[in-house]
Amino acid sequence: MTFLASILDAVRQEVGSPTYLRGLPERAVFPPASLRERLAGAPHRWAVMVEYKRRSPGARAPNLPERTVDEFARLASQGGAAALSCLATRPGFDGSVLDVHALVRSTRLPVLFKDFVIDERQIEAASRAGASAVLLIARLETEERLDRPLAELADAAHRSGLEVLLEFHAPEELKVAGRVDADMYGVNLRDLDGLGFEPEVVARTVREAPRGRPLLGLSGVERASDARAWRARGVDGILVGSGFARADDPAAFLREIVRVGEDTGSV
Repeated sequence: MTFLASILDAVRQEVGSPTYLRGLPERAVFPPASLRERLAGAPHRWAVMVEYKRRSPGARAPNLPERTVDEFARLASQGGAAALSCLATRPGFDGSVLDVHALVRSTRLPVLFKDFVIDERQIEAASRAGASAVLLIARLETEERLDRPLAELADAAHRSGLEVLLEFHAPEELKVAGRVDADMYGVNLRDLDGLGFEPEVVARTVREAPRGRPLLGLSGVERASDARAWRARGVDGILVGSGFARADDPAAFLREIVRVGEDTGSV
């Protein structure tokens, strides 16, 4: 069984649990900041989003250094993050919807609710946690792994006050863009079957991706050269996760990644 198939089975069980929403407020206390506006308005058209995560299943050493949500938010702010992302996936990642809620309370930056969204209960969780946006994955529709179209999940997100980041990997997934009212796009360097990086596939996807919305590069940034590779492909920013978590000085690491946007020669 591939990683994607196994994680979806586990997520269905998790989301279907009676305790899935336990601990979340009935509604967000404050209206969330706009992730799209933050990404679109980044200096040098280069936005860096930083992800709070405990595990990275695709890595040789999956467990990441332990860090509280408050410490993570402080270091990300010091490093110049434009926005934050938080893993809400418990199976394989040890994430939680409560992590998203805690992160929202620790920052004024927009927060992306990142999960394998297959059910409207996850949209509700993202809204109640106070997230600014939710991730939807195009491949789940092109491979008919969903019980309802992504367009309906996107509409549910917008009704709940959430923006939508639509993720692609391979070029054939881009056809979903015409059916889903997304606010932002992202291209994942990882293939979700084996979790390996596929730069040649992603280069084609970025070239063919529709424009008019912020386009982010997702995954694979362990050093500044990885960020420059994404910049050269033509994205408007990147998401950084494990590289930030493993850095000896995360804020300094992030500042180096942010400065990649100042190098116009890398575009």
